[in-house]
Amino acid sequence: MGAAFLRGWVRRSASSAGERAGARYTAARMEEIFADLGATLLVHASPTATAELLRVIVEERGRSFSLLPDGALGVRFVEPDDTVARLVPGSAGTLVRVDTFREYLGFPQTAPLWRELRALVSAEAATRGIEVADGPVSLFERGPELDDRNARWFRRV
Repeated sequence: MGAAFLRGWVRRSASSAGERAGARYTAARMEEIFADLGATLLVHASPTATAELLRVIVEERGRSFSLLPDGALGVRFVEPDDTVARLVPGSAGTLVRVDTFREYLGFPQTAPLWRELRALVSAEAATRGIEVADGPVSLFERGPELDDRNARWFRRV
């Protein structure tokens, strides 16, 4: 009789421990993703020169990256505008930053592509003798849900 209760208790305890471990992993993974998507680049060049760098990259990597009709840069996981990055002119140069991104499967999926794009921009800028530095980190807030578990995130202003 006690074995039946013990079996149920063990099953519930194991399930609970698994859920806690999953939640810890998810939280750590989300911090890593937000750090990647929040990283910005300060290109020590005009917005026109920075846009030219991006145009060259988009031509070479058109499947992953695209120039959107409003002049923003799209990073594709499924759709061309899953992540939208913009050029922001400033006194020290042009800031390249993510303004918004969409989740798929409950997570933002474009962080590796954004990391790759930053590396490609830095490399292309180096070939042209343009300096690039890390810019300020962006923070994001989750917008309304688009479906049962996914939402679009927006950069905090």
